[in-house]
Amino acid sequence: MTWNVKREIVPLGMLIAMVVLALVFGPDLPERVPSHFDVEGMPDDTMSRTMFLFGIPAGVALLYLLLTFLPTIDPLWKRIKPRYPVLLLLRDFVVGFLLMMYIITIIAVKEGRLSLVAMGVGLGILFALIGNYLPKVPRNWFFGIRTPWTLASEEVWKKTHVVGGWMFVASGILTAILSFAGYPLHIVVACTLVPTIVITGFVYPFFLFRKLQAHEDAAKGEAPGGGY
Repeated sequence: MTWNVKREIVPLGMLIAMVVLALVFGPDLPERVPSHFDVEGMPDDTMSRTMFLFGIPAGVALLYLLLTFLPTIDPLWKRIKPRYPVLLLLRDFVVGFLLMMYIITIIAVKEGRLSLVAMGVGLGILFALIGNYLPKVPRNWFFGIRTPWTLASEEVWKKTHVVGGWMFVASGILTAILSFAGYPLHIVVACTLVPTIVITGFVYPFFLFRKLQAHEDAAKGEAPGGGY
């Protein structure tokens, strides 16, 4: 794989932005900063300032590298390669969301409360963006809706990602709208994103695979009688 520097300007810029934010706002943060928030957006756990400022950007950088290079060692790489830019685009969406979360968390440290509205809107936009490209994701082991049934069947993979794409976009937009309207984020997620994940990650591919398998079994069973 040839490293395309121009293609990587945006994600690398986002990683650099995280480091700049850490250097600019780090000196003003307390020694212990929130690392987790409850359903009301109030901090309920902490981590050291150093870990927050540099550990999180380092973790995002590692994730960036993994999402960039893992597809190249996929057994299906030859089939994936023509659509590799789609996988990189999904990677960029994730890195962008994590940058946004880093920003709103820094704000939360200063204000003492996480903006669940901003988090919900960002999460909804992330799902909508990913959903828009899901139908274009080739069958692989690292990206997309990877279940035993989608990985076992090209047809199940394609149909699941088409249905999943529509559901991700719809639930993402709905999540963003309801969050912006001020509805509790945990309730919004439970009513929009969770059902989407369960249906596209388990229910739909499972029953689709069973249906296709039943058709194949029926066709094999009818073959001996084809001469009558």
